Amino acid sequence: MEAALTSSSISGTIDTLLDFDFSLDIPSDKILDVSTHAHHGELFNAPSRAVTGHDWDASQSNWMQASFGYGAIHFHDDDLDDAMWQTSFELRLPDNLQSGCYAVLVDNGENVDWIPFFVRPSPDSVKVPGVALIMPTFTYTAYANEHLHDESRPVHFPGDASKRDKYFRTLMNRPDLGVSLYDSHNDGSGTCFSTMKRPVLNMRPDYSMWLFDGPREFPADLWFVDFLERELGPRGYDVITDHDISEFGAPLLQKYKVLMSCSHPEYPTNGILDAYAAFLGNGGQFMYLGGNGYYWSTTHDPRRPHRIEVRRTEAGCRTFGLPPGNWHHSLTGEPGGLWRSRGRPANILFGIGSCAMGVGKGAGYGISEEAKSDPRLARILKGFQSGDIIGDFGLVQGAASGDEIDRLDYSLGTPRNAIMIATSKLAGGHSDEYLLFNEETLYPMINLTGTTSDKIQSDIVYFDTPSGGAVFSVGSINWVGAMAWKAFENNTAQMTRNALYEFIERAK
Repeated sequence: MEAALTSSSISGTIDTLLDFDFSLDIPSDKILDVSTHAHHGELFNAPSRAVTGHDWDASQSNWMQASFGYGAIHFHDDDLDDAMWQTSFELRLPDNLQSGCYAVLVDNGENVDWIPFFVRPSPDSVKVPGVALIMPTFTYTAYANEHLHDESRPVHFPGDASKRDKYFRTLMNRPDLGVSLYDSHNDGSGTCFSTMKRPVLNMRPDYSMWLFDGPREFPADLWFVDFLERELGPRGYDVITDHDISEFGAPLLQKYKVLMSCSHPEYPTNGILDAYAAFLGNGGQFMYLGGNGYYWSTTHDPRRPHRIEVRRTEAGCRTFGLPPGNWHHSLTGEPGGLWRSRGRPANILFGIGSCAMGVGKGAGYGISEEAKSDPRLARILKGFQSGDIIGDFGLVQGAASGDEIDRLDYSLGTPRNAIMIATSKLAGGHSDEYLLFNEETLYPMINLTGTTSDKIQSDIVYFDTPSGGAVFSVGSINWVGAMAWKAFENNTAQMTRNALYEFIERAK
């Protein structure tokens, strides 16, 4: 829709009653009437702005720099920003409640629901534990209520009726709960916004992801909470979120000595990456315990904290791409697409970056010869023997390396002092159900599967930073599923435990 213009004629005089200019104040939810009456309006449910209009001629693809071509708004019948449900109850939490993951149990006698929430440390806290677990709430927002199982949509994965649980069925029957950043709108155009101001059914502790027949994202990340409760005790760590880092930035992270990611920290903002860089630059210790992390360029406005924006462009593992001219975020004007395409691949900060995905059985890791003789790794490899295979078991896809995976790549910015502790290639590698990401492929576009590509591997990497800190990265979303195998009594959990205590000791 382009700007509306309405006029009336009184005694032969034409009076412009309303003249909206949609190209003004694009980052906001306001639409401005440039007539003398100034009948300004407000947008609801976050339709897409910073989209091309009828007069866009491709001479300028950034709306921030364009003088014409962006006087349009794309409305969709399934846009949703705030479900606006009436308040059913309020919960007053004790002031001394420890930081962590919680849920409200709602039971009407027929149905039960667990509504999760996080208690973060007070921003004014001075005395905090040395360790913080970062819950990737922007990832949870991006995947909120995804419909990739819906076979009536142009893009979907083949369904398996045996995996259709109560959440699956509810989403199929409740279109009013909205779509995710992985679904096209009903008119076929790609989504740009996702919101937390609605019930998010795949963010439940008992949710099983229909594609993998196991936990993914939030329910899988609760295994990290279980692990830390066992190792450090209930007040031995804090829980913080992407939303917190977006709001409070580097000063929040500087309070801690050791940061732990969760399994899929895919959607950082520029400010979040800056905060991580500052943390590592000041000697912090970082444990990247997932895969496909720090991948998509994301924007977030703390004034509307429930909403994130992502613009999918011409590269990356994606289910749609936005048309040219629509690639810059409306909230900030930043380019969309991959962080790798913007010059900030995850390899630079964390030593590894995304390379492949598969839905078949995963793989374990074999320890490299170089790692066995490196004195820096003595504590991390404590208890391991030559020939050990790490994580050839797991609660999701049967192994530690699976789903989306990352590898070391010096050409993409992996620090030169990084050492590969272990790799899936030394444990037999991945099957042909694993496929190389498209940004990794070049002409003649062959050898793209697990058994044919030398780029499809999952690597465990360690390196010291110039400021005295260190990074330990594992390169797989499913690492945590192997950690939790047999109640954390296994070699994947042991390596994680070794790295955690090594970093805590170093931080002293």
